[in-house]
Amino acid sequence: MTADYTFEVFLNGESVLRKKVTAADADAGQPLVIERAGAGLGRSNQIQVVKRGNGTLFFSAALEYHTQGETIAPRGSSNLTLTREYLRLRVVEEQGRPQWKIEPLTGELRSGDLIVARLTLKGARSSYLMIEDPIPAGCEQVEQVDGINLDYRDGKWSDWYNQREFRDQRTVIFSDYFDGDAVYQYALRVQIPGELRIGPARAELMYQPGIESNSASLKMRILDRQQEGRR
Repeated sequence: MTADYTFEVFLNGESVLRKKVTAADADAGQPLVIERAGAGLGRSNQIQVVKRGNGTLFFSAALEYHTQGETIAPRGSSNLTLTREYLRLRVVEEQGRPQWKIEPLTGELRSGDLIVARLTLKGARSSYLMIEDPIPAGCEQVEQVDGINLDYRDGKWSDWYNQREFRDQRTVIFSDYFDGDAVYQYALRVQIPGELRIGPARAELMYQPGIESNSASLKMRILDRQQEGRR
């Protein structure tokens, strides 16, 4: 803890930060922010930290990125390509038992309707895949509909995966093995009417961070079912 050194941070070979650390600073974290926009960043970026002097430097790095555009284009490669589409989910009676049926998402979408997010992945065979799909605002994931369990135990519903997590703002799917062609689905109940912008879904190989893909962003319009009843 007897620190007496300076450290310098380089971004793509350019010195962007330089700071001196003494014993008085050694037991406190110091957040440092580097901001770059547009052409200030490339497709591949390297951070280098150089320390000069006595003492031990501990550091961690995090990246946050934002886009100002209203639409985000899909991006992928021959190793991994992700597409997303929304469909309508209906429950029908067949021989006295409820069955699910997936149809194209045509016509108006109203609060209370059920939809399906379908995530299609293609690419090279690989291991340890993660998919993150932000859910539309005002929608909620559902695991069961009229007693029907919607998961990989029914092969017609989804390809196999290790784990699926329904979080507050997104759905996350993990798979230890990806055979190069997979379709994952989960159901949502539309609840709050409005004009929605939906961020892109994203897939990556967890231990090969350079291999990733994202779908396009989308827009969705949800109408109020109560207004339909008052017509």
